Amino acid sequence: MPILSEKARKFISGRIGQFRRMKSELEGVGNIIWVHSCSYGEFEEIRPVLEMIRRDYPDYKLLATFFSPSGYEHLKDDPVLDYAYYLPLDFFWNRIRFFNIVRPVKCLVSISDFWLGFLGGLRRRKIPTYLVSACFVPWMSWFKPKAFPYRAAFRNCFTEILVRDSNSRELMEGIGVKHVTVTGDPRMDRVIALSQTEWRDETVDKWCGGKKVFVAGSTLQDEDSVVICDLANSHPDDKFLIIPHEIGKEDVEALKSRLKVSCAVYSEFKPGDENANVLIVNTIGMLAKLYRYGFAAYVGSGFDCSPHSILEPASYGMPVSYGPLFGSYCHCQAMIDAGAGFSIGNSEELAAWYDSLRNNPEKLKESGEAALRYCLDGSGAAGKIVARIMAR
Repeated sequence: MPILSEKARKFISGRIGQFRRMKSELEGVGNIIWVHSCSYGEFEEIRPVLEMIRRDYPDYKLLATFFSPSGYEHLKDDPVLDYAYYLPLDFFWNRIRFFNIVRPVKCLVSISDFWLGFLGGLRRRKIPTYLVSACFVPWMSWFKPKAFPYRAAFRNCFTEILVRDSNSRELMEGIGVKHVTVTGDPRMDRVIALSQTEWRDETVDKWCGGKKVFVAGSTLQDEDSVVICDLANSHPDDKFLIIPHEIGKEDVEALKSRLKVSCAVYSEFKPGDENANVLIVNTIGMLAKLYRYGFAAYVGSGFDCSPHSILEPASYGMPVSYGPLFGSYCHCQAMIDAGAGFSIGNSEELAAWYDSLRNNPEKLKESGEAALRYCLDGSGAAGKIVARIMAR
């Protein structure tokens, strides 16, 4: 009999008895803005908007729901939120109980986690509902013939759809959605704020020795691990900071087994490890800050679906590489066009890009400046989004 994974166990157990807790905590509470994100990354996208609402509109309470444990488990105690819960499964009685307990005055959906039952309930209750930081490309499932219920929801259930770019707006208008506004990507504001915040880590400081290193963040097993380990193995005189997406003991051991150069693990760091060629950081919540130690970066998951946040390293003024599968992540091609990003398809291409930066300081400088300029030029989206949301 198969055993549930830890993630699946939390997905189920986290919802058991949740309505009782919600009813107790929300008794008599009003003026709730309901914010829904699928997981951690989607929440980080909308965070600058929530921080601005909390600062400028203190009479509102912020209640967040998450579909995935990767969101709820890491953000349930986040100070920007008043309340956090798992999203109840989208069944009729669950929706009725949720709306009767929460009584939201507005709803914000981050990026793409659409649930038709909940959207219909919001519409019937005439609750202003906003899709925030959406990005659309022609090959997405929403534009396929069988997805007509979602296209109807775009037209009828959202008060306004706030998109990152003009291409997304044109695609929405092409299926009859007129209430679309280009506001940009609020994550720009978040990454810039983080990059400008003072922060150091004693262990990483000791390992870096005051020099910039190559940073690989959110790497997955297989292709990501192969290309970054091949790069480290072929450059035994350089240092590589690797922050894998999965940090379990078996995952870290599998990563170490690919390396032919000396390697240290963050949680086991000991005297002498400062000389290791590779440092594997096996802890959560540090990645966005760790990019400040780099001169260039590789961001994982681009061989699987689309890269994780390439804006995080770019905000520190460093060129960024990633795998070939962009999906709907519109920043990937835009950063390539700006001279700040580079897509690689195998170990040889990553090594060639790496060597071109190491052997040409002027190219490294220009690419880094282009990355920072890309982030700064896109800042200010959070303010535009809040203005649209709070105008009604």
